[in-house]
Amino acid sequence: MNNYLDLFRKMQINKAGLQKALGDDLHNVVCEKPCVIKRRDVIDVICAFIEKRICIDTLVEWVNVTWFTDLFTFAEKDTDSIISVFEVLETMDEEDVCVTEEKLKKMIATLEVNGEYEQ
Repeated sequence: MNNYLDLFRKMQINKAGLQKALGDDLHNVVCEKPCVIKRRDVIDVICAFIEKRICIDTLVEWVNVTWFTDLFTFAEKDTDSIISVFEVLETMDEEDVCVTEEKLKKMIATLEVNGEYEQ
């Protein structure tokens, strides 16, 4: 299981690939050892989006799976910084939400210093 979680963390498989390995309902998968998400992982995902290697749906999907399932957890020292960024990233696919590249770069800078992102 942890192999698949690590692949998803690194964006080497998508949600569908994770579901194929673990089952369709990722919210009810029992996981004894969740995969740890660090600030660097979030930075890598934001960079992939900025560089157009992933689309907005993939970004939001990654945020939702890592944040709202018990398959992943955050390094304790990184939690506040990550959550402050996730609160914005999670809404990016909603109508009337515009997150500019400048804001994304500010999120990266915030994560690099383990700060809390403020809009």
